[in-house]
Amino acid sequence: MKKGQTSVEFVILMTFMIFVFTATFVVIQQKSNDVNENMSVRQTSELLNVIKNEVDMASASIDGYSKEFLIPDYINGEEFILELIDDELIIHYKDQTQIAFLNANITGNFSQYKGYHVISKISNQIIVGPGNLH
Repeated sequence: MKKGQTSVEFVILMTFMIFVFTATFVVIQQKSNDVNENMSVRQTSELLNVIKNEVDMASASIDGYSKEFLIPDYINGEEFILELIDDELIIHYKDQTQIAFLNANITGNFSQYKGYHVISKISNQIIVGPGNLH
């Protein structure tokens, strides 16, 4: 076998291995991105459900009800915006928007700083606002 032929075979083998490695890396990266995106959607939905449940509990409670709950600063390591418009709770996260429809009218709003919030029922009106700092 000639030295030149061995060098050509080596180059062909290395090119093939680099191609296989690159293709495998691309597939793994895509799957990782999909898992990360699914986790973000799930966390956003869970946050909407927690807040919706808090509103439902306050609505069903007697006057004087008050409870403090935590709104996280980030969803999956990314900032988000939480809005309360009429009976709609809206989360803007990256390029997505998720909406939950609330069963009660609420006054007040969520602090831009997230963290602890207090939900209360006073005179049959549900009020939400920033809570104590912890």
